[in-house]
Amino acid sequence: MKESIIKILHYILGYERYLKIFSIFKIRTLSLDGRKSDFLFFNELLNENATIVVIGACTGITTIPLKKGGKNRMVFAYEPLTTNFKVLNRVVNYFNSNNVFTYNLGLGNKQEKREIILPVLNGVKKQGMAHIKDSTISDYNEGLSEIIELDILDNRIEINTIKIDGIKIVAENFEYQIFEGAKKIIENNKPLIYCELWDNEKRNLVLDLIKKYNYNIFFRKGNTLIPYNKNNYSGKNFFFKPENA
Repeated sequence: MKESIIKILHYILGYERYLKIFSIFKIRTLSLDGRKSDFLFFNELLNENATIVVIGACTGITTIPLKKGGKNRMVFAYEPLTTNFKVLNRVVNYFNSNNVFTYNLGLGNKQEKREIILPVLNGVKKQGMAHIKDSTISDYNEGLSEIIELDILDNRIEINTIKIDGIKIVAENFEYQIFEGAKKIIENNKPLIYCELWDNEKRNLVLDLIKKYNYNIFFRKGNTLIPYNKNNYSGKNFFFKPENA
């Protein structure tokens, strides 16, 4: 949608109401969005009883489909940006999604407070591009900011006695810190992981780290997962599977 139209809708509907309506529309039409085909494939790989962790839940556009993928599923969704989190809860309530547990929290490799940026481009807030302010990110740093709490996934008491079957991470170049803080959860549970990674040095750090956790790296081609190497895939969507799985 053109930014000029979005800007008008923000003004007419109000930002939060716009986000709720937009998110509901996207959820209902997600199967038509080719950009989400890798995520939809990940969703299909999880069984109907899966317990799933969503890191960077934004406004729920993928959280709700993960829950709807099986009537007995549980989803733990973490979103640090205050406005996104408010809309996430409204979307969860709209779909009457039981067993979706939401947390207004960022995740990383230490307990700390960090600044998060909500980019504003041509007067339009870009909720899906919100990111932790970091020296490795030089673009999209103009906009609104707030201070958020970060925790370590391995510390989270709500999941430390539950078998985790899947993890989805979209964290706008902060994935390495999240994986560092999730070592115990990953090694103990061996979940299937779907992760979006920018093509930069941080990607290499994540891929090296996930190998140390005894995982193999794949990308999707059609209905098949293909072993990744740097010469056969240039996309950003990765599947991590434990060895011998």
